[in-house]
Order: sequence, then C-alpha cells, then structure tokens
Amino acid sequence: MRQSRSLTKSENWELATMLAIIVLGLAGLTLIWRVGALPKLWAAASDNSSAIPPSPVRRQTTATLKAVAATTTMPIYDGNHPVAPRMAPMPIHIRYHHVRPADGYWYHGRKYIYWKTLRLRVTSYAPDRRCCWPYSGRVTASGKSVWTNDGHLVAADTRLIPFHCMVRVPGYDVDRPVPVLDRGGAIQGYRLDVLLPTFWQAQQWGHKFLNVKVYRPIDIR
Repeated sequence: MRQSRSLTKSENWELATMLAIIVLGLAGLTLIWRVGALPKLWAAASDNSSAIPPSPVRRQTTATLKAVAATTTMPIYDGNHPVAPRMAPMPIHIRYHHVRPADGYWYHGRKYIYWKTLRLRVTSYAPDRRCCWPYSGRVTASGKSVWTNDGHLVAADTRLIPFHCMVRVPGYDVDRPVPVLDRGGAIQGYRLDVLLPTFWQAQQWGHKFLNVKVYRPIDIR
C-alpha cells in the first residue's frame, strides 16, 4: 500500500494561493453579474460595432435622415437599421371650400348661405336617353354639362329653387351641397331629381321623401 506524505511548506503556499485566486475570481464575477455589467460586456464582445458610441456627426446624420423619411415614400437607412417609410403629404383636391356652417359655403368663387329646408319627394335620373328622351341627356337645362361638379347635381322646379342654388340631399354625394343645374317637365312643385351615373343606379334609388336644405348665393334674395 502506497503511503501518503505530508505537503511541504512551499506546496501548502501554492495551494493556498490558488484557492484564494479562485475565490476572488468567483466573488468578482458574482458582483459584476449582480450590477448588470456582465450582459453588457458580453454584448460588447459579440458585436464590436455596438461597443463604439456614435460620434456627434453620426447622431446628427441619423436625425437628418429621420426628418427626410417623414416626407418621402422611399425607405431611408440611418447606418444600421432602415427607418420605416412614411407617405409624403399629398395635395387633396377639394371641390368645396368649406366655411363654418354658420357662414355657409363657397362654390366657384360665390358664397352660399343657408336659406330654407324643404320636404321634397326625391327621385333620380341618369344621362341616358331612357331618362331624358327626346334630349340626349348630356347638357342640363341651365346650359351646363351633366359632368359639372363631377356629375353631382340636381334638377328642381326653378320656381321653388332657382338655378345655381345649392341643396344638401341626405344620402346623395356624401351629404355635400350640390348645385341646381337642371329641370324637367315631370319635376314640378315639391320634387327633386338627383343625377346618378347610370340608368341602373337611377332605378335603384327609387323615390324618397327627404328634408332637403337649400343654400342660396348671397346675391339672390
């Protein structure tokens, strides 16, 4: 049987030194982990680019690119990640210059104010010979084309609602005021005819009894 021997003084010193180094290393790692520095050091070691703080010039360039991205439809890159593209503000064509309801509306350079509300029987027609015979249905009685105001207009009894007044018909042209540019033999008294694009759509409208708001130009009494 092999007999064990006692360690010399120098061997005891080396063993104690090694144990002290191990204990101090473990204590240091524990302290770093608790303060949260170890994950940051690990991330810095795995990605050297992120460990380098951006210079003031780079930060300024990034802010500039983001400002450009707010007014363009193309993706902009700030050096690391693409900035989400945004739609540039587009000019919107507005047919009516809307003024506060208390003041009225502007249309083709004329100001219109609220006049009265009428209970009318509202029917519809189309620019089709089946609706306008013997006329072609392309020109209104006022001399304007049926495509005036993007084809949104009405026919009325001009003794009740004169030409060039504006009417707001619930359910027609998103409830926006439209001009009175036409009239017809069957449109007498408390009647109104709204223009629709096709004969089929005119048939689908049928007839309705609606409260129609009338706006008149300020130069018509």
